[in-house]
Amino acid sequence: MASLDDILTTQKNGVIAINNLDQDIKSLLQQITIIAAHSFPGTVSETVAPSTTTQIYVGEADLFSVSIPIHSGSAQIYIYDSATTAGISNANLIYASLPSNAATFTPYQDVRLPVTNGIVLKTDAGMYACVAYTKDIY
Repeated sequence: MASLDDILTTQKNGVIAINNLDQDIKSLLQQITIIAAHSFPGTVSETVAPSTTTQIYVGEADLFSVSIPIHSGSAQIYIYDSATTAGISNANLIYASLPSNAATFTPYQDVRLPVTNGIVLKTDAGMYACVAYTKDIY
């Protein structure tokens, strides 16, 4: 027959195991939340008008998609990893659409690009565009 000390020790070990399991589950749920946030866009920008350069977001982010609902001619859109519109250059250009009259042009593109400084969207004449992104939560 087990002594009272053995029973109490067993119960104490059970409580410790349950507490450790609770901490593991909380950690796992936190990781799942972070992964989910980086798997789906959290924000869709407003549509940017033609011939416009617009600061969409400042800070780290994950750029998910580019939508070009209205397009014409050989126009393109450009996305820069920049904290300001004045700071855009070829060095921080991260995306350029195909000309809208190209045979392989698609009005919605899944891009999945990390952004460090911010998102600046520049449109040519005849092009409207918006982007979907998630603010970095790390």
